[in-house]
Amino acid sequence: MDKSKRCVVVLDMGTTNCKMTLYGLCPLRIIHTEKFRTPKRCIDNRIDYAAEELWQNIWDLLGRLSELSAGHIEKIVLASVGEMGVLIDEAGHRIGPMIAWNDSRGADYIKGLSAEQRLAIHKISGLPPHSNYSLAKIKWLEAHYVKQWQPGMCWLNLPNYIAFLLTGKRQMEYTLASRTMALDLQKGCWSHRLTELFAVPYEIFPEIVSGNASEIKLAPEVADSLHMDPEACVLVAGHDHMAGSVAVHLKPGELLNSTGTTEGILCLKSSYPIGKAELQAKLAGGRYIDSAIYTVYGSLQAAGLSFEWFQKTYNCTAEKFNRALSRLFASYTSGRLDPRQKPVLIPHLNGSGSPDKNVEAKGLLYGMDAHTTDMDILFAVTQGVCMELKQLCRYYEGAEQSVIKVIGPAIRNDLWLQLKADVLGREILALDIPEAVSYGALLAAYPSLKDEIPAAAVRRFFPDEKRVAYLDEVWQCYRAFYDAKIHWEHGTMRFQS
Repeated sequence: MDKSKRCVVVLDMGTTNCKMTLYGLCPLRIIHTEKFRTPKRCIDNRIDYAAEELWQNIWDLLGRLSELSAGHIEKIVLASVGEMGVLIDEAGHRIGPMIAWNDSRGADYIKGLSAEQRLAIHKISGLPPHSNYSLAKIKWLEAHYVKQWQPGMCWLNLPNYIAFLLTGKRQMEYTLASRTMALDLQKGCWSHRLTELFAVPYEIFPEIVSGNASEIKLAPEVADSLHMDPEACVLVAGHDHMAGSVAVHLKPGELLNSTGTTEGILCLKSSYPIGKAELQAKLAGGRYIDSAIYTVYGSLQAAGLSFEWFQKTYNCTAEKFNRALSRLFASYTSGRLDPRQKPVLIPHLNGSGSPDKNVEAKGLLYGMDAHTTDMDILFAVTQGVCMELKQLCRYYEGAEQSVIKVIGPAIRNDLWLQLKADVLGREILALDIPEAVSYGALLAAYPSLKDEIPAAAVRRFFPDEKRVAYLDEVWQCYRAFYDAKIHWEHGTMRFQS
């Protein structure tokens, strides 16, 4: 391979879109990017990724980028959402559907756990028991598609499955193993106790690898069909939120606010990260891309999803939506809009995130009257998403002093960013690095490129003392409604905890 023409492909598989980018390495540059909607099939409340269509799209794009690079691709790097995957048999055939990460059909296997079992699962795996994680999905697949466990059956999270199709190798990277609920977080290996608790074979989980150890050559027939170099390799960079943090050089003591369909807060730790506060808030511990480092991650189920709900409900085009946000931002920052006079929304549109993490939680809207407008509701949505973030940040040690770095769609929404600053009473750094997950995955595969990755354009949003005081009043109202709602949901509804 001509070293001056070296190329790499990075594939970021997200909830809404999949993005494949062809980079030239000498010098580092983007040669071509393509995006397609992540194919899904939704029946009732069930969400499956259309596995065949997803794979065909990936295959076709790899073929086009291989042609565009004139056969000079040396590596394919994969990053993805973390919890979903597939069960395959010994021959590599899928068993059942590819269940979406946010599908809750495995909830019954979580509801049946005792308080002691829940605590043990959280302490061992670092994860608060939840239907999002892989073990709940595996149990549902077992009940509906596995007549009997057979030798050679294997669970692979999404990017590991794509890597398997390209290489024939079954293995899992640490940040993805951290999202299965089957990993012993401290020991860094699969947990016999957890697989026994869920009555699934220990052997269905593959070898765990870290960083560049996951690099595998393309299968010869794949390299030949795609007209790629026979020495080309595949590397799984890991969970998309973790990859994004690499692109912005996240350091211990900083918080990464990663936004998208959901929203999360990530911080790095040098030692086992699950203590009393993390257990109370149902925060998730994990291993980082550098598996010697631990992570603490808390997620909110509906961030960007809340804005999608508004646009769908009010039949609002993207152009109209952006104009509405601009008008609200101008009114809010000029003092013409008083947040105390607007409705209060608890945006549990897809269950609740930390600290409650209830898959069946519902949203709550208070303060409507005959004069309430769609603009009032949009402000309530934005404010509610920020109040949820404040609820989550309360459980992070040192959060009051931590630098908060924001990546993802929020960086294009000034109202959302300013409300974050005012609700949290903290400076917010909006880091505009296009496709942070893609760049982070590239950097995970090529650490030596650190100084060549484009620096993020930083915009700073500062809290305003008067607005902070107003929003603290709203926060007291929000907390009262939140606590009452949680008490009612867990005390009187059918899904009593």
